Amino acid sequence: MSQQTQNSGLARITSLLAAASFWLQWGTGSGAAKTATTVTTTGTTEARSATANTQVTTTVTNDTLQLVATIAAAGSRAITEVGAFDAAGTGSPPTGGLMDIYGDFSVINLNTSDSIAFTVKQVFS
Repeated sequence: MSQQTQNSGLARITSLLAAASFWLQWGTGSGAAKTATTVTTTGTTEARSATANTQVTTTVTNDTLQLVATIAAAGSRAITEVGAFDAAGTGSPPTGGLMDIYGDFSVINLNTSDSIAFTVKQVFS
């Protein structure tokens, strides 16, 4: 038997996730495995930032969850990754909660008070 998720099912999945709460946290590592539970927070202290969630279209209507949040640097940083978590976490830098989405990128060097406006998209197919 062959199974596939129908387009309406993809939209329903992203609708449910868009109604959930997520927080973004940046890090200084890269290449985290699918089993990773956090970003590398060496030299960072910033709190996780709550996201604004929406459904967007990549291939079929509403097949993509989009998370948007801005994080401001409390000091000089060399940021190379971001994770989406299901909890704000506690501590400085915060820990706790589950990391649901992870991405890494080329280094972005920041000075104190610089910020990054992240847009994280997870496509479902």
